[in-house]
Amino acid sequence: LPSTVAMTTNGIPTRTFYRRELPSTCTAFSSKEGRNIFASAMARGGTKSFFRLIEQFSTQAEPAYCGPSTLCVVLNALAVDPRRTWKGVWRWYEEEMLNSCIDLEMVKKKGVTFGTFACLARCQGVAVEARWAEDSTVEEFRRAVRACCTEEGNSSSDEASGYPVFLVTSYSRRVIEQTGDGHYSPVAAFDEVSDKVLILDTARFKYGPHWVPLQLLFDAMIPIDKDTGRSRGYLLLSFKGDDTSSNLPLQSILFRSKKSHDPVRQQFKKFLDSRQSNDPAAFEEVESFWKKGGKEPKFIFDMIEPQLVPVNEREAQIVEDVCRLIQLLISDIPRLKAADEDELTECCGPRCGANASRNIPITAIEAIFIVYLATLPPDQRKGLVYSGHRQGFGRFSDEVLDQLIRESELVQYAIEMSCTK
Repeated sequence: LPSTVAMTTNGIPTRTFYRRELPSTCTAFSSKEGRNIFASAMARGGTKSFFRLIEQFSTQAEPAYCGPSTLCVVLNALAVDPRRTWKGVWRWYEEEMLNSCIDLEMVKKKGVTFGTFACLARCQGVAVEARWAEDSTVEEFRRAVRACCTEEGNSSSDEASGYPVFLVTSYSRRVIEQTGDGHYSPVAAFDEVSDKVLILDTARFKYGPHWVPLQLLFDAMIPIDKDTGRSRGYLLLSFKGDDTSSNLPLQSILFRSKKSHDPVRQQFKKFLDSRQSNDPAAFEEVESFWKKGGKEPKFIFDMIEPQLVPVNEREAQIVEDVCRLIQLLISDIPRLKAADEDELTECCGPRCGANASRNIPITAIEAIFIVYLATLPPDQRKGLVYSGHRQGFGRFSDEVLDQLIRESELVQYAIEMSCTK
């Protein structure tokens, strides 16, 4: 639609827009043809994902928030509990909560890459199957769409067990003749007759929901993203939230980790890869790296920052129990038995910003121990954590034991993903 002239200065755009017209490659969902395609899809069982997604469909809060906004739509459609308060007494996903793998201020300028989106989803406890278009085919993509969107796709997805699976696409708008370039959207429906998929575009200020030929959407994933040197692609997201682990906190309750911390994570990854031994690093090696040989005892907090103390009593108790378990495990490390009290109680302090006084009072040595756990093979990591449970100094619930393991897994994943664009 025509732009208007805004009388503004100081770097604020002088042209504004009210939406864009869809190109001929797309069919508006609300048009007569769009409604007919939806009727055809519904008659053939191709709207399985639609109703859960449309209940949560919302407009992205920032022009470059298509990734976080799409993920929020899917997380809320999957009924994932964020374990954090949104407003008032309610827990609900919004974009500002998604700060575990990314720096939101940077996202406002550049968006998120395909690998970062996958990392961000996994950090919310969601199972993610990420497929780059360069490693896939249009037929594989069509099978994935059928699995997620059609009733016949039950056999090849977790929906057969009662767990929905949603498909998110990362594609270039240019290929489908829209303005802009890289974009994320959930796919809500599939019509076998027209071979078109329904895109729920979270940039509703620009384009409303619309149908796109499946082949064209796949073609739009193929161009190389200049930020990664790879194609874009599609992701299958699912969450088994009603199993026996449903009470397990899904995210880190101890730390927050930002994309801006990646250079430090990469340093540590390089250190681990440079070791001559194939055996896991000893605690003393990990400690020496993060203390820079004793010269900078708080260097660990350049990679992970303590979370704010939870306001929820249950979560606060889990934090307390996890920290108590860490202290118990640390007390069994020979070198630390001779350490002085100052070394064992060194906290983040002002290094973690203005809210440091409201942070969980986790010490540098406790943070280093969790990173040490992250370097161990899964079986060895679990054995070490459960050894504290068996020592007789106080029994811990499975929830607490599993949360400490998850804390280390999230650190491990963040380290690995720091080397992936």
